[in-house]
Amino acid sequence: MSKPRLAGFPAALFLAGLGLSLYYADAWWRLPEYSEKDIAASVELNLAMDLQSRNLTRSSLGSPELQNLRSQLQVELQAEILQEQRTVQRGFAAGVAALLLSLIQMLWLRRLALSGETQ
Repeated sequence: MSKPRLAGFPAALFLAGLGLSLYYADAWWRLPEYSEKDIAASVELNLAMDLQSRNLTRSSLGSPELQNLRSQLQVELQAEILQEQRTVQRGFAAGVAALLLSLIQMLWLRRLALSGETQ
């Protein structure tokens, strides 16, 4: 029986999966954990920068408008943090999936090779 085609593909897929999973595992490990205090400070800083770019002061806006802008900035910031976490998690999952697929294909090719030798 001839050697199966694409015998190097599972090895390449394994190496790619290993590289991806290690890269994104490191990125996941290095992701900062933001406390409520950090988020609140960032919201206040972004609020000050937004007001400055619009040539406004805190006193020129009413309390409800200021609170609305503050809550909008907090939602945007939390969405950005969540997006960063999900991107890293998706990359890690893709690497693990590639590892698993390569291992399954290696076992399948090995099983085909062994069944061909016994016949």
